[in-house]
Amino acid sequence: MKKLMLFAVVAVFGLFNVNAQETSFGVLGGLSIHSAKAESGGFSATTSETGFHIGGFAQIGISEEFSVQPELTYSIAGDLAMFSLNAIAKYNVSEEFNIQLGPQVGLVGGDLGDALDATDDTTKMNLQLAAGVGYDINEDIFVQARYGFQLNDHYTGDGDASWKINTLSVGVGYKF
Repeated sequence: MKKLMLFAVVAVFGLFNVNAQETSFGVLGGLSIHSAKAESGGFSATTSETGFHIGGFAQIGISEEFSVQPELTYSIAGDLAMFSLNAIAKYNVSEEFNIQLGPQVGLVGGDLGDALDATDDTTKMNLQLAAGVGYDINEDIFVQARYGFQLNDHYTGDGDASWKINTLSVGVGYKF
């Protein structure tokens, strides 16, 4: 996991050197909904909590149609808090509208993170594949909506148990 995080950070900063002239920075925030699903031996339970997220980003232009948006975000909803490092690829369908796809690597905290620490059969890492859309209102302000599907499992022990957290985020951003 440490190697994956190191690779992601090196890749993101490597991109800054490629197209630094087409890079903008900014802040973002908005609504977050975390949906947790636990399954074990035919039993299934799902809960959802609503909260917010805030963070910072860099938008790195690769071409007119394509850019990469690395983000560092913090979200909190109910008993769940999560820091995430996201590397979102953006394809501009038009001047204002874009589609987004990329990995989101999170570290679960809060009361839920404490519960994950209570056993050796769990992990706090939350690896998601996110897909979404964005709309540039003007040169500085944009809105976006994204859904993250968890790829790994918080339960790492033996048996047929599973515990995953998916996220929906809807927010606004401001470019400097």
